[in-house]
Order: sequence, then structure tokens, then C-alpha cells
Amino acid sequence: MKVVIMDDEKLAVMRLQQVLEDRPEVEVVGAYTKYSELLKDFPRLRPDVAFLDIDMPGMNGLELASTLLEMELDTEIVFVTAYDQYALEAFRVNALDYLLKPVDESVLDGTIKRILRRKERAPLNKRDTGARIQCFGHYIVHRASDGSSVDFPTSKAEELLAYFLIHRDTNLSKWIICESLWPEHEPHKAEQNLHTTVFRMKKTLLENGININLSSKKGFYHFQLLESCDYVRFDELSKGSAMQIANAPSETEDILRLYKGQLYGYKDYTWCEATRERANQSFRDMSKALARAYMQAGEYRQAHDFLQFVLSIIPYEEEGHEMILRIYMHWKDRTSFSMHFNKMKETFQQEMGYGPPALMEQLHIDMMKEV
Repeated sequence: MKVVIMDDEKLAVMRLQQVLEDRPEVEVVGAYTKYSELLKDFPRLRPDVAFLDIDMPGMNGLELASTLLEMELDTEIVFVTAYDQYALEAFRVNALDYLLKPVDESVLDGTIKRILRRKERAPLNKRDTGARIQCFGHYIVHRASDGSSVDFPTSKAEELLAYFLIHRDTNLSKWIICESLWPEHEPHKAEQNLHTTVFRMKKTLLENGININLSSKKGFYHFQLLESCDYVRFDELSKGSAMQIANAPSETEDILRLYKGQLYGYKDYTWCEATRERANQSFRDMSKALARAYMQAGEYRQAHDFLQFVLSIIPYEEEGHEMILRIYMHWKDRTSFSMHFNKMKETFQQEMGYGPPALMEQLHIDMMKEV
């Protein structure tokens, strides 16, 4: 089980860490003397247990425990303190146990056994918060508790998250962020806006159970998303190889079907226009590659159904229409071929001002000749 330790006395942290690390079933993933650092790392670490001192300056252990429990990461709290007058208050914040310093190792053994038993009884999927972020078609952040949409205090807080999602897992200069989101502001004013917006964004996400890890060092931000996001899954697929599509067509289709329209819908984010276009082109390229893979494998029904989905998103994708027509030719289904061709021809004429390409006109002639 993963464990974090928090005590404002460094020596106390070192002593408890040494005792815990002697146990093979325990992994100490973080040891802290500053609660601010623990709060920053906590969503990323997702520990099974947090050992907290109670009597600490700034934020005491009881307040810290309440804050950690609000994140709903299924972490057990164990208090370790030199004073016993906090015992009743400790259990009021749902602490699993309450240990007095110096920690008796036999008592600690009993605490660890209790944690392991509770962990074994916990549902395997309990850590799945249900939080997710939708970026395609509409930009919606779904809260963990009930899946409803999160209301951000400002449009810039919502936009900043969108910016971080695209630039996740990289070291991002604060000045680049300022130039992208506040291009009309003086540098000093833009920097102030950035600091305020980062605080509001993090607070909103934390309150709604959306787990991220955001660190700042020497003028650079590093953002990690710890929840499900359609754009992140799509982007990772687009960076893979063509072989992945052929080898895992079902998984590829599941991800491509997450594409419900342009990135961030109709949000007026001028800084993401190039990324929007790349995502749109990637969707077209990967979709056609998947349809071809289905057809080459003789899975024409899967190819047909998927191409219908693609054309509902991008109705003027000429190669997509051509592939569907070729599927009808393979099936010798003149009725479906004719219906699709005529509908496509009408749509192209009304919306684009021209008819189908010559190649598809020829396919139509060839199909109609067949008996």
C-alpha cells in the first residue's frame, strides 16, 4: 500500500519513514514537512494511507485531513501525535486510527493490518471517480460526484484548463501562456491575471473532484491530467503508428467515435486554431485508414457503419463517400448505392456548389450498368 507522511518536525518524519519502510507491504511515496507540498502532490500520488501529525502551525492535522478527504480519493487517515486530547476530534473526521508518539511498533502493526483488511474489502473500481473532460463538439468538464457539468468562476479559468490540456506533460513558460490568453495586456498585468486564474482553476477542479497535478518552477508550469479526457486519448492515438490501427481496430474505433466535432466546439480560442485543424485532419486520416483496414479484412459491415458515423461528422469527406459506394458495389446493392449517391449529389450541389467528383460519377455509371 502507498503511504504519505506529514509532520512539521523533520526528525519525526524520518523516524516514522524508517519504521514504515521496514515493512515489505508498505511503500512510502511521499514524506513532507510542509502541508502545501503535500496538497500539491496528493492527487497525483493517490496514497492508500496518510499519516498526519495533528499539532502543526498554519493548518493543523485535523484541518488537513478534512481537506484531503474532500478529494474523495479513498485515502485512510492515521493521526500520529504526542498529545492525546485530540482523540475524539480525530475520529470525528473519520480517521482510521490514532497513534501516540513515540509510535509503538506493535500498535503500528495492528494499524497496518486493519488498513490491509479494509483495502481488500474495497471495490476494485472505487478509485474511478467518474470525472471526465469532453473537448470535442462541446467543451464540458464533468464533475466526479454525478457527472454534471462544472461551472467555472470565470471564462478564463475554463480557458486556461483547455490550454493546459493541449500543452500537458511539458514545461510551459508563463510568458507563453500570458501571450496566448492575454495578448492585449501589459506583461505585469498579464502575469497577475495568470496567477489569479491558476488559483481559481485549481480550486474549482479540486472542489468538483477533478484530479490534476500542476507545478510551477522558475517561470515554467507543468500540467498533468489524472482523469479521462477524449482529446488526450485521441491525441495519443494520433501520435501512434498506422500499424496500431490495423492491429487494434476495435479500440481505435472506440477512440475515434469520441470525436463529436471540432476541438472545444465553438469556443473562441484563437490560440488553438492550428491544433483544431490538426485534430480535424487526424480524424479524417485515421478514420479512412481504419475503414480501409476493415475492408481489407473483409469486414465490410463494420467499415460501412463506421463510415456512416464519419460522414455524420464530416459530410463532405469525398473519400469516405467513395468507400461507402464501393461497399455497396461489393454487396451488389444497387438500391442503397443509388440512394446514397443521389443524396450525396444533392448535398454537394446545395452546400458546395458542385457535384460529385468524376470518379464517383463513373462508379455510378458502372453500377447502374450491372444487371
